[in-house]
Amino acid sequence: MLITDKLLLSYQRCHLRAFLDTCGDWKQQDPPSDFLLKLMRDSATYQQQALEHETYQQPYYPRGDWEAGAAATLSLMQQGVDRIYRGVLIQGEFGQTNGATTSLVGIDSQYFPEFGEIPETSVHLSSSNLPSSNITLISRPHLLIKQPGKSKFGDWSYITTDIWLSKRPKQEYQIIAAFHAQVLASVQETMPETAWLMLRKKGLWQVNLDQRTPQMFEILDDCIQMIENRDKPEVFISRQKCNLCGWYTICHAEAESIKHLSLLPGVTASRYARLKTLEITDVEALANASSELLAEYPEFPDRVAFDVVQQAQSHLLNQPLLREEGRGKKEEGRREDEEEGRGKKDEGRSEEAEINQFIIPEMAVNSLVIAKSEPVKTTENKPATSCIPAPILRKKPIPYSQSVFLPIAPIELYFDIEAEPELNLDYLHGVLVVDRYNNTEKFHGFLAESAAEEGAIWEQFLELMWAYPIAPIFHFCDYEVKTFKRLAKLYNTPAYLWKPVLKRFVDIHKQVTQKAIMPVESYALKPIARWLGFDWRDAKANGAQCVCWYDDWLKTGDRSLLEAIVRYNEDDCRATYVVKDWLTNFLLNHEP
Repeated sequence: MLITDKLLLSYQRCHLRAFLDTCGDWKQQDPPSDFLLKLMRDSATYQQQALEHETYQQPYYPRGDWEAGAAATLSLMQQGVDRIYRGVLIQGEFGQTNGATTSLVGIDSQYFPEFGEIPETSVHLSSSNLPSSNITLISRPHLLIKQPGKSKFGDWSYITTDIWLSKRPKQEYQIIAAFHAQVLASVQETMPETAWLMLRKKGLWQVNLDQRTPQMFEILDDCIQMIENRDKPEVFISRQKCNLCGWYTICHAEAESIKHLSLLPGVTASRYARLKTLEITDVEALANASSELLAEYPEFPDRVAFDVVQQAQSHLLNQPLLREEGRGKKEEGRREDEEEGRGKKDEGRSEEAEINQFIIPEMAVNSLVIAKSEPVKTTENKPATSCIPAPILRKKPIPYSQSVFLPIAPIELYFDIEAEPELNLDYLHGVLVVDRYNNTEKFHGFLAESAAEEGAIWEQFLELMWAYPIAPIFHFCDYEVKTFKRLAKLYNTPAYLWKPVLKRFVDIHKQVTQKAIMPVESYALKPIARWLGFDWRDAKANGAQCVCWYDDWLKTGDRSLLEAIVRYNEDDCRATYVVKDWLTNFLLNHEP
């Protein structure tokens, strides 16, 4: 059996993922998304930037031939080369495998962006001084760095440094550093004094091997036992962690087929583990569980127990429920249900896979007229027509200052931003202007075709806000508010021009999660809007894809990419409109 550092990293993130990487059919994997490929390229670029002032040598060997790679690396170490890039270290013997050949194509190709790896080849699986004598460990540190000190090579030895695109020293990276150190120790016959991580923001970070090595051995032992015993872990859908995984589609299908509790918002891994100890393992059992009983356990603090039970009830009935007064606090973990893979919007709308198919409620009935949209600096886009917001039940608009629930005003603005995080650029402000008296809608897309135009579109956006000085501004999640404040500061906007506008912002996501329980997998915009019958014109478009499109636009000048981004942004605004009007009707229906 062969255990690589990549497999161990995968195991730390998801046991099932590591199992499928070794025992699954790699042909069933999803192809990597454009966003994942972009992040892999960004990782490779960062590695090259980190090494541009370094002098190093790299072992050359036939692709996937680990034994040849280890021999070439050993030769460089024996020569005393100062820096060795992407060397191969082996602990254990090749040729002593007792399992079937298993593909590792998925292991190298489907990693999160920090890795930037390309598929290698098919190999056998197993480990070393642990359960079985036929286990081989393979380590591929980014850098081997020569140090003074005794080893089998002479008066020098090596330590490892891994280069990660990450901004922080995640424990999983430190565990891998301890893995590198263990394999390196067997090669050079002396334990390295330390190991390092090179991080995007923190620079060099020293790993405490005394602390991490025992943890590494425990994790490694568990991983080996799982693979040797062919013990397939239970499926668990965690949207942030699963979103970029190549096994997402088949795992999600399996979870759907058994109506797994991880598909319910708020059921985190720790909460699910507690539910299992209480023999609550399906939606019906959770829907009928005692929230008072659950509240006795630390995994369900601050009325979370009541919310989780009510969430199960909503799914069981397939209908929305009114969240009781005083029970509107969002629990920890709800943030994971934000829209995945939205690049810069990860701060407020985490990334992050919307595959929901639900019944369309009767309220999602068309009654308003959609006017032609007029995006700025793009070709004209046809408006989305798959679903139009439900009519407000009151015949006359309610002044938003007097609304008991949500602002219902003669003019309403629906606002959404697209951003490129690597450039720290907010390049599109989309605004849908809804005139309820005249039954018209008009979309404005303020688009920066380059970073130099960000200030100009900020001013254009503010002008539109002041063209409707009392109109409420609806958005989904807090990214728009944070960005609005950031841009006001960045461009030295006078307080009288932006602070009154800020007071008009209304976060629909906050309103939904505080006032309603819905039978959706996630309280992100797409699952909610799609449950209400709305759909995006580009079915596969999302915030992450827009990051890729904009990046490609800057490289190619292909205006169709800008058109696709504006079209997606407009649909986001319209989706927010749909959700807001549905929530208004829902609350009015439950008015005392």
